This record gives sequence, C-alpha cells and structure tokens, in this order.
Amino acid sequence: MNQSWVAFLPLFVKAAGITIWLSWLALMIGAFGGTLIALMRTSRFLPLRLVALLYTEFFRSIPILIVLFFAYFGVPLVLGIDLPPFAAATCALALHASSTMSEVVRAGIESVGKGQWEAAHASGMRYPAIMRYVVGPQAIRVILPPSVGVYVATLKESSLASIIGYIELTKTGLLVRESTGGGFAPLLVLAVIYFLINYAISLGGAALERRFDVGQKFLTVGAGQ
Repeated sequence: MNQSWVAFLPLFVKAAGITIWLSWLALMIGAFGGTLIALMRTSRFLPLRLVALLYTEFFRSIPILIVLFFAYFGVPLVLGIDLPPFAAATCALALHASSTMSEVVRAGIESVGKGQWEAAHASGMRYPAIMRYVVGPQAIRVILPPSVGVYVATLKESSLASIIGYIELTKTGLLVRESTGGGFAPLLVLAVIYFLINYAISLGGAALERRFDVGQKFLTVGAGQ
C-alpha cells in the first residue's frame, strides 16, 4: 500500500531548502559576473563593450535548458571535465542570470546623471572611488527591484535541474508522485511551495526597496540642512 504524500512533507521542506540554496548561489555568481559584464558594457574601450554585448545577447537568446545540457553533457566532451549535476546546474543558472543581471546593473550605472560623473572627475576622484561613493549608492536603488525579479526567475528555472538528475524541489515532487501512485496532490504541494518562496522573496525585496528609499530621503534632507 502506498504511503500518503503527507508523510513526504519533510522531504518537500528539505528539497525547498536545496532549491533556495541552488538558486541563491547561482544568483550570487551571476550577480558578480553580471557586474563585471556591465562595467565592460559601460567602458570607454570598444573591444570590451563588444565582448560584453556578445556575451549578454548570446546567453539571453539561448534557452536555459540548452545551457544546462551543454554544462552537463557538453563540458565533459569539450573539456574532459565531468561536472556533477549540482555544479552543472549552478553554472548554467549563473551564466543565464549573469546575462540578465548585466543589463540590470548597466541600467543602474547609466541612471546616474552625467553631471555627477563630471563633478566627481573634476574633484580628483578615481574610477573606483566614483563607483563606490557616487555611482554605487544611487545605482543600487535602480538595481534592486529588477534583481528580485531575476532571483525569482532563477529559482523557477532551477526546476529544470531535475532533467539532469539533480534532486531539488521539482524532482522531489515528481518522485513523491511516483511513490504514491500518481495523483494531483504532490503537484499542488509543489505549486504552493514555489508560490510561498517566491512571494516571500518579493516581500523581502519590497522591504529592502523601502529601506533604501528611506535612507535616500534621509540623506537628501540632511544635505539640504
């Protein structure tokens, strides 16, 4: 006799944690890579801008499933390196996220007025200092809201890792469904868990956005006194 799917709830909870970790790690790597690509896109050197543009458009145009298959099946053939499912899924998600994050970061950088750049240069500030003290604090307010959307998208895309055998939330739900003889209930549980996770991420992003707005207003008022 098949066990009820309710008995598998601890597995769902554990799998949800695995999915959050996988997507968060991929996003952090993607954010770092996307920032580098965005800096290249805003560079004065044409070759750097072209390389960054090709990278961004290439990975934005390819379905994540193709990137995932290449990371898991193609890398061993091309480089002779066998990637475990977790590493392959992380790399694929990070590559896809970095192309999107590069556009988000670039939009944040370009949202800072040209006059502020010129004023910073005129005051003798170097590029790292300008990015840290002038551009960064203002760009983060533009970068944060779409970054939450990128994380939600990355988390949902992580469900495709089940195709290469990585046991995350979706794969766990499918295995539970098979173990309990099919039925709709395990899939409904999956949908509810994904909704709760993504809704919590959206709420957290909104709270951070309000905090940055309050901080910016405080600095504006203080500057005016």
